[in-house]
Amino acid sequence: MKESVNSMKMIFLVDGDNNIGTGLKGIDMLSEQDAVLVFYQKSGLALAKIQKLCAGTRAEVQYIESVRGGKNSIDFQIITELGVLVGKRAADYAYVISQDKGYAASIDALRARYADAFQEVALRPSIEDCLHLPFVLKAATRQDLCNALVKEYGAAQGEALYNHLKTVFQGPEAPESAEPEKKAARPRRNYRRKKAVPEKENA
Repeated sequence: MKESVNSMKMIFLVDGDNNIGTGLKGIDMLSEQDAVLVFYQKSGLALAKIQKLCAGTRAEVQYIESVRGGKNSIDFQIITELGVLVGKRAADYAYVISQDKGYAASIDALRARYADAFQEVALRPSIEDCLHLPFVLKAATRQDLCNALVKEYGAAQGEALYNHLKTVFQGPEAPESAEPEKKAARPRRNYRRKKAVPEKENA
C-alpha cells in the first residue's frame, strides 16, 4: 500500500563522477524523510568537498565509496543499489542523478519489470530537476504549496496560479444545474366523438 501524500519518500542516487556540483543542486529543498546516496571514488572529488556541497540539507545523506576503482565502477554500483531499492519498495520516487545517459537502459528495464513498485524511477541531471510533481504533492501547508508553485513556474506565474487555486477552493460550490421542469402531460381523453344519428321519420 502506498504511503500518504505527506509521507512520500524520495531517494536520490548521485553519481559522484559526473558533475556532482550540478547534480546536488536542489538538495537544500529536501525534507528529513528523503534520502541521498552519494557514490564517490577516492580518485575523484575529495569527500570533504562533497560533504560541504551537501551541508544544510534536512535529508539523510550517505556517502558510499566505490568498492572498486576504474571506469564505470560507480555506474554498476548505483544500478545495483537502485534495483535493490525498487525491489524492496523502499521509495515512492527513486532517481539516479547523473548526466551520463548510460543509465537509461537499466532504468527502462526496471520500469518494465517493476512498474507497480514505485510512482517514478528516472534519470535526472540534478536533484532540482526531480522536484516538480513530488515537491508540489508533498506540500503540507498553503505556504508550502505556494513555494512549490513558485519554484515550478517562477514568481509571477507561480503566485498567480496559487491565488487562482485558492480562489477556486475557497469559493462557494457552484450549484448543480437543475433540470428543467417537465410540463405535466395532459391526460388524453380516450373517446371518439360520436357521429350524430339522423332521426327516423314517422311512417
